[in-house]
Parts: sequence; C-alpha cells; structure tokens
Amino acid sequence: MPWDHLLPGAAALLATVFAVSAFGKVRGIRAFAESLEPLRLVPRRLLLPAAGGVLVAEAAVVVAFAGYAWGIGAAARIAFGGALALLGVFTAVIVLSLLRGSSARCHCFGRTGAVYAPRHVVRNAGLGAVAAFGALTTASSGTPEPVGALLSVLAGFVVGVLVVAMDDVVELFA
Repeated sequence: MPWDHLLPGAAALLATVFAVSAFGKVRGIRAFAESLEPLRLVPRRLLLPAAGGVLVAEAAVVVAFAGYAWGIGAAARIAFGGALALLGVFTAVIVLSLLRGSSARCHCFGRTGAVYAPRHVVRNAGLGAVAAFGALTTASSGTPEPVGALLSVLAGFVVGVLVVAMDDVVELFA
C-alpha cells in the first residue's frame, strides 16, 4: 500500500513533537503549570496536578510510539489515537484562549513561547491530521521496505524538529 512508507514517518513526526514537549515539561513542570493560569481552566490549586496530567499523557503517547517502533501491534493504534485525542484537547484550549482574548503564552515545549495565535491552531490541526491518518491506516498497513521506512522516519523527525521550532522560526522572520 502507498501509505506503508508514510506511517513510520507520521509516527516519527508525532513522537518527536510529543517527546520534546514531555521533556520540556519535565525540565520545568512548575513553569508549565503557571503558564496554564491565564487560561482560567482550572483553579490555581489544581494547576500543578493538571500540568502533571498533561505530562503523563504526553509521555504515554511517546511510550506507545516506542512500542509501535518495536513492533507491538496495538501500540500504533494507541499512539496515534492518543496523539489525536491530546491534539484535540490542546487545540480546543488554544481556540478558547483566542476567543477570550487571553494573553496566555504557548509553553508547549517547556519554554515560554509566543502568545497563542491562529498559527498554533493550524499547527495542531496539521498534527491532528497526521495522527488521524495514522489511526485510520494502522490496521491496513503492511511492512514497508527498510530503506523507505528509514527515509520516512528521518523525514518525520526533521519535520518534527521544525514543528517544535515553529515559534522561533516565525520570530526570526517577523
């Protein structure tokens, strides 16, 4: 099937984004928790547990992608489905922030980023489309040839790094 080569790249892209995001939160969980306050979604006393929950969910997605890489059959559906669910929640939070006119900043990758903007919605929608593709095609995918899979994974990793650096790239050209 044509998507047999695309699926490993999609997994690498999403695994890269979620791994960097989880690692950034581990390095600064308190700062991430405080970045949630302007969103006004949870009471102040629950900011740290909410941030911890996000971290655990992201780490679980990364672990599921690792399981997929090791050939564990159900891990692909869990990984892509989990990524899609998280991206849906994240996108809803960003849209709510934009509608409220909040000054909340994207602290998505463990460091303070730009104030939420429509580009963050577009980024998450694109990643969500990749996750939906993966979730829908894992059951019918075969085993890609090794060279094609390797190229796909490398491309996914590079795109993942670019996604993580999006705010920096935008600022560079602003």
